[in-house]
Amino acid sequence: MTAADILALFPSTFLNFLIAFGLGAVFWVAGLVIVSLATPHAELALLRAGNLPTAVAFGGKALGMVLPIAAVARSAAGPLDQIIWCVVAVAVQLVVHLILSMLLPGRLKEEIEADQIGGGAVFVAFMQVGAGILNNAVMSG
Repeated sequence: MTAADILALFPSTFLNFLIAFGLGAVFWVAGLVIVSLATPHAELALLRAGNLPTAVAFGGKALGMVLPIAAVARSAAGPLDQIIWCVVAVAVQLVVHLILSMLLPGRLKEEIEADQIGGGAVFVAFMQVGAGILNNAVMSG
């Protein structure tokens, strides 16, 4: 393949990139919003205020959410396939969040209200990342 051939293909491949990246970004942000709505705190306000337990837990959620979405972007057969599997990725991360909320009732809330980092925030972050890694591996084939 010559440089001219590569340049001739660039517009269509760049459009595919923009579509895949755009869908991934939309589902990443939408997934984080959905998970945030399932929490008793206004996470964005707490992040803006510099609340460390929120930053640790939310950072784990963000990383755990983007890992499978990235796997889907890499392996999807097209935009519709990517949309379907991004919905699954977000749903899995939401279920993990809800399970963690039931396992640690009130623990993260106490840390957030005291603005003191503790085991709850760290555990939530690592479990969300772990679920994202597993989700990523399963979705990337």
